[in-house]
Amino acid sequence: MANFSLGTDGANLIKKHEGFSLKFYGDPYGYPTVGWGHLITKTKVYKKNTTGNPNDSLLSQAEADALSKSLNLGYTSPISQSKANSFFTIDTAKAVKAVNDLELPTGCQFTQSQFDALVSLTYNGGPGVLETDDVQAMLAHRFIYQFFAGPLTPAQSDTCSKLVSKAFSYDKNLKTRRNEEATLFCKDAKYTHKYPVYTL
Repeated sequence: MANFSLGTDGANLIKKHEGFSLKFYGDPYGYPTVGWGHLITKTKVYKKNTTGNPNDSLLSQAEADALSKSLNLGYTSPISQSKANSFFTIDTAKAVKAVNDLELPTGCQFTQSQFDALVSLTYNGGPGVLETDDVQAMLAHRFIYQFFAGPLTPAQSDTCSKLVSKAFSYDKNLKTRRNEEATLFCKDAKYTHKYPVYTL
């Protein structure tokens, strides 16, 4: 099976929805985070981010310095842009590996858009999301893959659209992101993302 790298569309989608800050901030659970959702540690909790805007849950400089010292991080808030870029590369590599490691039906392969969409889903939901029944059902369906010869019948196309919708129906709080991922997954496909997530 081919080993893909994260494409521009996938990277842009992740960055768009993760939010960005060079300063330490609390994620939705209060865990200290920096850059594009890079988790610093789960050993401490600060103000929870409830708006999606990192600026609404920034750690004070004193909190950031104390955290950095206690964990011997070697950096504190704010980090540099190059450090943020490095964290993004490290974090996306985990999701890229998880998607590359998937077992697909014999002879089947992702398009770049399909791969990118699944990496975004995995980056956000963790590798376990790839093991859910709905994702596995989509991956097992040969018509999902673009190199499958010949046109799809309307019924076959509809089945693919439904499988994609269900596969990306993960975390009701993130419907906008999930619909954008599903749309990316269907880019240039013989089927479309015509059933928004959580509508089936």
